[in-house]
Amino acid sequence: MTFWYRFCRFLFRVYFRVYHRGRILHADRLPDTGAFILAGNHMSFLDPPFFGLSCRRAAYYLARDTLFRHPLAGWILRSWNCVPLKREGGDLAAMRTVLRLLGEGKAVVMFPEGTRSPTGQLQEARAGIGMMVAKAGVPVVPMRIWGTERALPRGASVPRPARVTVVFGEPFRYPVPADLDRRRGEELKAVYREIGRAVMERIAALEPSK
Repeated sequence: MTFWYRFCRFLFRVYFRVYHRGRILHADRLPDTGAFILAGNHMSFLDPPFFGLSCRRAAYYLARDTLFRHPLAGWILRSWNCVPLKREGGDLAAMRTVLRLLGEGKAVVMFPEGTRSPTGQLQEARAGIGMMVAKAGVPVVPMRIWGTERALPRGASVPRPARVTVVFGEPFRYPVPADLDRRRGEELKAVYREIGRAVMERIAALEPSK
């Protein structure tokens, strides 16, 4: 974890605790060592930094490639371990980077829904999370956040002092079919969709008071 990452995380923690009366529940469920995927719901631009500050270890993120266009923004995002991702179709380079990071024992944050929920309700997972879980073979830690849809809703530029809660679930491994390498086309996509559904079910089961 770099000095810059530690410094920014400290500032975000103070902001999170004071301005948003932030709560973090069950952070002890996060593995101290080894690779894992942090899979969470997505409602606001505040979600990535709030998930990151809740994690004891440095985490890596996928971020829309258009956010990197400004040199300063790109530098800040990369210093915060963000990997640019093209949202139009599959981005094989970004996926390979994520698999490499997981292979090196890193923690990677992913949003199964692929984009911010317009209503604050959980959405269906996209195939990307299923593919990464299947190929990486690492544990998944479900996480859920409440309040960011009020703190910084779509279209807003100034955060509001809404209370925010982050909850982590128990790590789990999805039992990937032994013949996955032989599956193709729609049959393979069906496996990825089923993994995505299983991840979203774990996220949906988390409660802000438990």
